[in-house]
Amino acid sequence: MKTGEFHNPSRKIVGRTIWHYDAVESTNDTLKELLEGDLPEGLVVWADRQAAGKGRHGRAWASPPGGLYLSILLRPKEVHAQVLGLLAGIPLVKTLRHFGVFAVLKWPNDAIFQGRKLAGILSEGVYRRDMYHVILGVGINTNLDLDRLPPDVQARATSLKREVNLYVANEECLEYFLEQLDDVYSRYVHTPTPLMMKEYRGACSTIGKRVSVETPKGRVLGKATDVTPAGALVVVDGQDGRHEIVDGTVEYAE
Repeated sequence: MKTGEFHNPSRKIVGRTIWHYDAVESTNDTLKELLEGDLPEGLVVWADRQAAGKGRHGRAWASPPGGLYLSILLRPKEVHAQVLGLLAGIPLVKTLRHFGVFAVLKWPNDAIFQGRKLAGILSEGVYRRDMYHVILGVGINTNLDLDRLPPDVQARATSLKREVNLYVANEECLEYFLEQLDDVYSRYVHTPTPLMMKEYRGACSTIGKRVSVETPKGRVLGKATDVTPAGALVVVDGQDGRHEIVDGTVEYAE
């Protein structure tokens, strides 16, 4: 049930309109259902909790009260779900650093601090009425009570509250993130994608590390050397074979 609607006409595209919900199954799925209507680009669906939050490859995303959960509707210049998922990591780490945690990006979509996950992005491309949309889902562990998470998740996660020992208001975090994302997306609209991806590379800690990547075609071991303009992770294996990985789960081997 929608509990509020907010407007910020000073924004260029992202976050001019925000719909707030107490609880949804998933903010991404909620936006998909709403796509049959006439929605403005940049619309944000924000929920206090998700009953069935999800991450990449259909994995569950624990979404109890205390975290920040939102999805943004975009209509990009190209079929760019993967690229926008990566570029959204730039404002994500800027936001986390603004609130006191020097997070970095782990390809493709995780913001981490000292090996623990603070936030993640799920970018989905959707066609409706012959128009291509990207739904950009974002989850940030702001004031999450980590003790409420499953034990296996607790071992891999952290929160802003834990790291800075301060309460970070979700409204404040949301506003700052949307301001940064609005800037990045506005530049993306007018800038060649390869130039935008240079900024992503600068924030991506995966480049230069030895990695083990589980892909649909099997496991790839080697050194991550680059991210292509299309968003693929480049891994060079022990036989100097070059792999461009579009879809995979990365673990660091060192």
